[in-house]
Amino acid sequence: MDVVLDDSALIALGSGNILASRILRQAAETGSWRIHVALAALAEADRVRVGLAGHLGMLDQVVFHPLDLAAVLTASGQDRSIGWCHTRHVVMPSPERPEGARVATVEPKEWDQAGVRVLDLSP
Repeated sequence: MDVVLDDSALIALGSGNILASRILRQAAETGSWRIHVALAALAEADRVRVGLAGHLGMLDQVVFHPLDLAAVLTASGQDRSIGWCHTRHVVMPSPERPEGARVATVEPKEWDQAGVRVLDLSP
């Protein structure tokens, strides 16, 4: 299963959210979960929870997605943050993930109209 952590899930992970921690542990132990992080979302989360990016960068089970031109064009004209737009871009179907991915979040209402599958990590 492919899961993309949004900025709220990243902040929650840094605050000890048990569900977010379980996803990372499951990815490390079994390989059945693939964890993805949009770097724009990580930058936003690191502004709130300083040091989070450095910690996450040490984890082998996380795939980081740089902010490329396609992601920037997806965000163009949107009223959402660049982190939200970049996360949505990573979630969408691609050659590597034909089914797309799920957004892991503690703010599922933020994704109601986005047309993506959500994994609710709220306590």
